[in-house]
Amino acid sequence: MDDQAVIARVLAGERDEFEVLVQRHQKALHAFVFRQLRDRDAADEVVQMSFVRAYTNLARFRGDASFRTWLHQIALNLCRAEWRQRRRAPQASVEEIPEPSGPSGDAGSDPRQVRLRGLVERLPPRQRSVLAMRVYADMPFKEIAQAVGISENSAKVNFHHAVTRLKEWLTR
Repeated sequence: MDDQAVIARVLAGERDEFEVLVQRHQKALHAFVFRQLRDRDAADEVVQMSFVRAYTNLARFRGDASFRTWLHQIALNLCRAEWRQRRRAPQASVEEIPEPSGPSGDAGSDPRQVRLRGLVERLPPRQRSVLAMRVYADMPFKEIAQAVGISENSAKVNFHHAVTRLKEWLTR
């Protein structure tokens, strides 16, 4: 059963069917959000809130984009709110900042992976989002553009710039 059929069932009153959508999209969404925030607890919270918002606003889902795209857009907006909140929060000293712990299966101790993650974090937020959606969520540029709220061409350009910057930084 595709997402549209599940959504129709949920909207028809079979609310427990929403769990199908959660099971189908939770892992990829969490990976995307974690790569945006680099904080497991914050990622857990954003993913949970994304599904809550999707559920409470499901009747507003028009189907112009896929449910996956819509869900990623919700999550990205919540990530942006988290980034804004972090900027306003008092800054901790370097000694107080814990080392990031990657999701299970991450090659956290591989120095190349650690360096690459650090470089990805240096990318501007839009480039980082487009890169994560394309590489880790395997989303087509059309869906990325809808999720981020930019044109498809702009999504391609942001991806190109992100990859070019990473290559440049890696060769230094």
